[in-house]
Amino acid sequence: MLELLYAVPDLTVYPAETGGPQIVPNGAAPPYVSVHFVADRPLGGRLDHRSTRMRVRGYVHCVGADGIAARAVAEKVADAWLDVIVMLPGRSVYPIRSEGGRDPREDESTGRSVITISETYRLESDPGVGGS
Repeated sequence: MLELLYAVPDLTVYPAETGGPQIVPNGAAPPYVSVHFVADRPLGGRLDHRSTRMRVRGYVHCVGADGIAARAVAEKVADAWLDVIVMLPGRSVYPIRSEGGRDPREDESTGRSVITISETYRLESDPGVGGS
């Protein structure tokens, strides 16, 4: 999923494609997007993940100098991810879906006042070959 964001022109993504910071460095200049992922197996299953549905949620923080810029970042993320079916060898993959988000809010966690829109996306796959 990160590769899809790295391909978006004029979008700074954390973690960086080059293996740079895993978190947003203090004083980072907007616009940018910060992403982290959490995987789970909602139906239980084996430890090797081959025999069960996998669900990966991408938690996205779209940051801009103001609300308009933050919304522009959020639109770039939605354009890159929404309804895309990624290729995962040995898995039958569902389209990436949005699970909603939060209204814009002011954030000063990096030492600079910015506006952040937080959104959640979901990627699910089942064992097997081919699309779902």
